[in-house]
Amino acid sequence: MKKSCLHLLLVIFAVGIYSVFAFGSAAFAATSNSALWCPNVAPETTTQLGTLRMYESAAGSIKDGDWVTISLPSYIELQKFRIKTTGLIAVSSVTVEVYDNGFAVSSVPGEVYAFGQEAPLKAGELNIAVLSKGSFNLIVKKAWDPLTTSSLTAVVIWDQVYIKPVTPEELESSDIKVTLDAPTTAGFSSGTVTVGKLLTAGGSSITAAAATEISDAGGQIADITLKEDFAGALKANAADFPQGNTVKLVLSPGFTWDAVTLIPQGGFTGGSVESAVYTEKDGCSALYLKINVASSGSPGQLVIKASVKANEPFATARDVKVTYGGTNPGAGGEKVAEVTAAKYLVSGLSAAAKSTLDVVAGRLNQQIGNFTVTEGMKGDLAQGRLLSLTLPEGAKWNRLPTVVREAGNGQLAYHSTRDEGRTLVYSVSQAGTSRTVFCFKNATVDLAVYVPEELTVTVKGPGLSQSVTVANVQAPVTLTPAGGTVRIGLAAQPVGAITIQENVVGALRARDAAGNRAVLKLTLPSGVRFSAKPTVAVTAGDLELDTTGIKLEDDDRTLTIPVKLSSATPVEKPVAGGEQATTEETAQEETTTEAAYEQTGSTVVVDNILLTLDRTVPVGPVTCEVSGSALSETETLFSSSLNKLSCVLAACLTPAPVAIRAEAVFTIGSTKYRVGSEEKEMEVAPYIKNGRTYAPVRYLSYAAGIGDDQIIWDGTNRTVTIFAGKRVVQFKLGAKYYLLNGVPVSIDAAPEIVNGRTMLPYRFVAQALGFKAEWDGAKQQVTIR
Repeated sequence: MKKSCLHLLLVIFAVGIYSVFAFGSAAFAATSNSALWCPNVAPETTTQLGTLRMYESAAGSIKDGDWVTISLPSYIELQKFRIKTTGLIAVSSVTVEVYDNGFAVSSVPGEVYAFGQEAPLKAGELNIAVLSKGSFNLIVKKAWDPLTTSSLTAVVIWDQVYIKPVTPEELESSDIKVTLDAPTTAGFSSGTVTVGKLLTAGGSSITAAAATEISDAGGQIADITLKEDFAGALKANAADFPQGNTVKLVLSPGFTWDAVTLIPQGGFTGGSVESAVYTEKDGCSALYLKINVASSGSPGQLVIKASVKANEPFATARDVKVTYGGTNPGAGGEKVAEVTAAKYLVSGLSAAAKSTLDVVAGRLNQQIGNFTVTEGMKGDLAQGRLLSLTLPEGAKWNRLPTVVREAGNGQLAYHSTRDEGRTLVYSVSQAGTSRTVFCFKNATVDLAVYVPEELTVTVKGPGLSQSVTVANVQAPVTLTPAGGTVRIGLAAQPVGAITIQENVVGALRARDAAGNRAVLKLTLPSGVRFSAKPTVAVTAGDLELDTTGIKLEDDDRTLTIPVKLSSATPVEKPVAGGEQATTEETAQEETTTEAAYEQTGSTVVVDNILLTLDRTVPVGPVTCEVSGSALSETETLFSSSLNKLSCVLAACLTPAPVAIRAEAVFTIGSTKYRVGSEEKEMEVAPYIKNGRTYAPVRYLSYAAGIGDDQIIWDGTNRTVTIFAGKRVVQFKLGAKYYLLNGVPVSIDAAPEIVNGRTMLPYRFVAQALGFKAEWDGAKQQVTIR
C-alpha cells in the first residue's frame, strides 16, 4: 500500500512538471529579436542590411507548427538572403533567392517555388514560404519535445536587397525596420527590429584631427578623414572631372593647398581616388577629389594628409578651415561641413578674460574673474622678460593669482609688487619650447568705494599693453536726492530728501575693523551747512540705526549716523519700468503689466533737509559726500577721496532781483494784456476750461516783472522753472502739483501746452509767485496784483 501511494505521488508530481513545461512555458516564453549590426544605405542601390537574430528565451517554447511572418518595408525588395539556425533546429546555412514570380532555396537545388508555396530549409524541421518580394514565413515542422534544453537561435542574413527610389517626405523615419508577426500561441515574438538606416541626402562627411600650428612659411595641417555613410555614396566622375559629380575641400581665404597625399581605406582601393588643386571663382584654393571607381562592398574612407602655404603674411592669428562639399550626390551640397585643420600664428602676446565676476566696492578680498596671457608663437616670452598686471586706481591686489599653464611649457615666477599694491610683476623663469598659454586664476582684490564700474587688469609685456575686464563693480549703496534749488545768502532752504538704498544686504556695516560702532557720514561743501538736524529713518528692510547718536558735526556741515545692526534679510523692490504714465490710457496699460522685482538691502531716508548758504558758495551744484566706516572697510588702504560717494543735493542760483511790478490785467479771448498803463501782446489768448481761467505762465511771469533769464524751460523733463526773489517755482506738464523751493504743493489742474505755450490757471501761478489774482466775471478779466 505504501509503495502504491508513493508511485501515485510520483506520477502526479511528474504530470505537474509536465504541465508547467508544456503550458506555462508556451504561454510566457518568447523569442528575443535584435539586429547584429545596422548599416547606412541609400535609395536606388543594391546593398546589405543588418543581420536579424531571433533567440528563444526559454528552451522548448517554440513548438511544432509555430510560424512567424517577416516583412521588409515597401520600398525594399528581396533578392538574396540566408537563413541559419542552431539549437533545437540546426540549419547550417540555406540561401534563398527571390525572383519576380517565385523563389528558390539552396537546400533543394534546381527547384523554383511559387510565392506562398512552402520549401524545406531542413526536411522535417523548418520550412520557408516566400510570400512576395518583401516578406516570407518561417514554419517549424519539428515534433515538439517538452524536455528540450537547447534554445533555438535563428538568423536572417540580408545578403542582397534593392532599395527603391524614395524621398524623405515619403518616410516616417529613416530607420529601416523589419516587422515580425506571429500568432499569440506561437513561441515567436511579434514586433519590429531596426536593421539599417536609409540616408536620402548626402552620404559622406569629414572630420579633422587636432589642429596643427603654422606660420608665414605654412606647414602640415591636421589629417582629414573623409567617410562615406554607405558603399557607393560618392559617385564616380572619371569622365567629366572636374565638372561633374564634384567633390571638393576648400581652404580659408589666403591659404593654398601644397603637397597632398591620399590614403584609401575600406571600400576605396589604390587608385580609386585622385586629387587636383584648382582656384575657385572667389579666389579660394580647392582640393578636388576625382572618384575613378566608386566604393563597393563596404563604405569608402579616405585619409588626406596635406600641407598648405600662406599666400602672404597676416598681421593677426586665425584659424585655417577646410569646407567640404560639392555637387556629387554623396557630398550632399556646396557646403556640407567645416573643420579647423590648423591655426595660423603670428608673433606677439595677447590677453583675454575667461570669466567676469560681480564684486562690491568698499570691500576687502573680493574675488575677480580668471584671465589668460597667450604667446602668439613660441618664444614670445623669452627667459628673463617681465610681465606686469596692473589694477586701476581704487583697487589693490589681496590674494595673488594662481598661475596655471593651459598649453606649452613656459614658466613664470613671482617677481615683485609695485604701485602700492596695484601692480604685480612676474618674470619668465623658463622660455617655452612650444606656444604657451598662462591662466591667472582665483585672485582677490581690495576695493575702494570709488572704483570704475568695470574692473580691468592692464597686462604689459614684450610688445603687449592690453586691458581685460575681470569684474563688474557694484556700489554698496545708491544715492537718490530729491533735488532742489537754493540761493546764496539764505537760511533754512528746503531741498527735499536723500534716499540711501543698499544694493546688497549688509552693505552698511555695524562695526569697523577695530570693532567700534561704524558710522555713515553726509558732508556738505564749504560754505553750506545744515540749518537743523534732518530726520533719518529706515523705511524698508531690517537695518537698525542708533537714532540717539545721530548728530551734526564739523560746524553743522556733517551729519553722522551710527549703524546699530546691519541688514540681514533681502527686500524685494519693483524694478523701474520707464517714465511715469502721462495719460490715463498709458496709466491703465501699465497697471496691467506684470511687475518685475529685484532683491536689495535696506532703505534709509534722510528727510527735512534745510540748508544755509553763505555768500562764498559758488553758483552751480551743491554736492553731498557720503562716507564713513559703515560704507567702506578699506578706509585705511586708500585715500579719503576714493572712499566716498557723492550726489548733487541742490542747484545753487544767484539771488533773483526783487520784482518791480504794476497791476496786470488779462482778458479772456484776447491776446492783448495790460501792465500798468502799457498794453502788450502775447501769442495765446486766455481761456476758460472746467471753470478755471487759463493763461500763459510765461506772460503772467512777465507781468510780475520776471525776465526771460529767470524763466527756464526744460524740454527733456517738460518742466518750467521760475526764479522770483526767494521763491523757486517749478511746474511740470501733466502733473497736478508744483515745487516751491523743492517742496511739492498740490493743485487740482495740471499745466498743458497750447500753441507752444504752457498754460495754467491764473490762481495757481499767482499763488506760487506770491501774488494775488482777482476775477471780474462781468468784464471776463483777471487782475494780478
